[in-house]
Amino acid sequence: MKKVFLCVLIFSLIFLMVGCGSSANTNGVPDPDKIVPKREVLIRNLENSGYTITTLTTIDGSDLTIDRVMAQKGNEFIDIVYGLSAEDASKIFEVYCSLYSDDYYILARNGNYVYCVNDKMTFSKAGFTSTANVGVQYIHN
Repeated sequence: MKKVFLCVLIFSLIFLMVGCGSSANTNGVPDPDKIVPKREVLIRNLENSGYTITTLTTIDGSDLTIDRVMAQKGNEFIDIVYGLSAEDASKIFEVYCSLYSDDYYILARNGNYVYCVNDKMTFSKAGFTSTANVGVQYIHN
């Protein structure tokens, strides 16, 4: 009886640990909120890595008021917009597609986030957990 209980306990703990680190919901669909670093985390991570941070509330080509963070270090950069509605994310993504026609590693509308990152290292340093996406994305390797 004790062995069965111990086995069930160990199996339950392993099952919980495997599920805790997932960037997907219970249906296996990626969760953008677990993939995209929170604004403060992204800023801290990139400032600690020597990037210059600029925050903006506008972007040329749109009349929306947005929460935009740009970080740059030499030729490396990220340009991300937080807190968008689904409709506004689609509009901003169209602007980003025009703005960043070919100069990127990843260009994405992931849930309510829109971002462009020009290299894998910046993507990693920023704190993204995956390239999984709910929306549209283009990746240049």
